[in-house]
Amino acid sequence: RALSQRITQDRTDRFVVETRRIASRVWQLRLTPRSGEATERSSLQQHIGRCPPFAALDAGVRDELAAAALWQTGRRGQTLVADNVDWPFIGMVTEGVVARANGGGRERERILYEIFPYELFGVAEYFDRGLKMARIAVFSKTARILKVPWDVVSRIAARNPELTHALGVVMAQRVRLLADALSVQGSLPILGRIARVLLPYAMPDRGLVPAATALSTITQSQIAAAGGTVKEVAARAIAELESRKALRREHGHIRYLDREV
Repeated sequence: RALSQRITQDRTDRFVVETRRIASRVWQLRLTPRSGEATERSSLQQHIGRCPPFAALDAGVRDELAAAALWQTGRRGQTLVADNVDWPFIGMVTEGVVARANGGGRERERILYEIFPYELFGVAEYFDRGLKMARIAVFSKTARILKVPWDVVSRIAARNPELTHALGVVMAQRVRLLADALSVQGSLPILGRIARVLLPYAMPDRGLVPAATALSTITQSQIAAAGGTVKEVAARAIAELESRKALRREHGHIRYLDREV
């Protein structure tokens, strides 16, 4: 994911970047040259054109999605979508990071996985028309999402079957992430679990190098929730990782990571 962010930052608007986990520790990164960006007149159209399931659609179809889409913004910890509610949209992150969260309130919150820019959420509920299965909360300092109504997606999918296939791939990737999160939290020691939380923010360069910028906005409490533990335990693990040269902090925030370590 950090490599995907690097490509997106360095080659703005040139590629649609799709990242898939296809096996344990095996990822596939697909770059598709963007088409139609010269005719995209609004930020809505530009964002939709960068999302892999939507990018393959014709420009006119993307315009149809843009015309129906709605913006929603939030700050750290804010609930964008509550669990067990009727939320008839597919969501797409455009800025920041959001997360699928369980618990909260009286229960200890647990972050099951993060959702990064140009990734979708709410796809499973789109297929079965059920209520929201988990809370979607802002993980970074701020985040912005687009909401596309189900009925619009269904209408477009009826004319473009490839969209249904692409959404099926998104759902399969979520199943892989969820299965991995549950397996890791039940088997890895705490140091490994915290390292796993930080790994998506580690750039592919060798050595201790600046991490993805979103990491510096994430708190120890959030890292703990993503690692299935509490803040105090996560803090000790972070200090241990720093002593092993896996990371470096500045002004209380993790700003450097060594991916190999």
